[in-house]
Amino acid sequence: MSFVLIGVVVVACFAGAVFQRLAGIGFSVVATPALALISGPRIGVALTNLLAVVVAVVVFAASGRRVDPTRTRIMILAGLIGVLPGSVLFRVLSPGPLQVVVGAITTLGLAAVLLAPRLRAQPRPAVTGCAGLVSGFSAAAAGAGGPALTVYAVATGWSQPEFAATGQLCYATQGAAALAIKGLPQIPVAWLGAAVAAVLGGLLAGHLAARRINGERARRAAIAIAGLAALATVAKGLLS
Repeated sequence: MSFVLIGVVVVACFAGAVFQRLAGIGFSVVATPALALISGPRIGVALTNLLAVVVAVVVFAASGRRVDPTRTRIMILAGLIGVLPGSVLFRVLSPGPLQVVVGAITTLGLAAVLLAPRLRAQPRPAVTGCAGLVSGFSAAAAGAGGPALTVYAVATGWSQPEFAATGQLCYATQGAAALAIKGLPQIPVAWLGAAVAAVLGGLLAGHLAARRINGERARRAAIAIAGLAALATVAKGLLS
């Protein structure tokens, strides 16, 4: 990567982490389409998987006491099952179609998040398992495992503290499993370190700004930015 390119990657990672802290919208939803657009879908998705693990570990350190053990077991198992077909799709698609898939999955996920307040469901094991399965598949295929769990949490009325804690375990295991199958992103260690530092800096910046910035406004801004990047990713994939 050139210095200009890695600079843009760092900005995307920093912005995704800031929105994660401010708005609760998944880091992957904001970062994945931008990274795929900048560095290509293979590096972009794999890098998002890796950085999502970092974000999940950091957030879990502050919220781990609120984990729901029953839902965690179901979601993690179902998520790991979903990672398998998602990883296969990631490996078999050529860069152009994969770029379209990344953008399309992100766009559909954002649309689902916007419609989630209108949905109602009971947190039965089958419903919980389906949410984990879809999350694992989309995380492995497109780096965006957050929307499925967000829709489930809103539709079932899951409390935010428990969802935040449980979700981090799901994101971490899904990201780690996807990387175990697909391999680490092929970028220099120095650039990877810069991306990790940008994520940590973004989480800290978001924490410091949380008292001054309205969470709902940040959420709308995150969805708008992620949506534009996702549509641009689809367009780039179709053109290629």
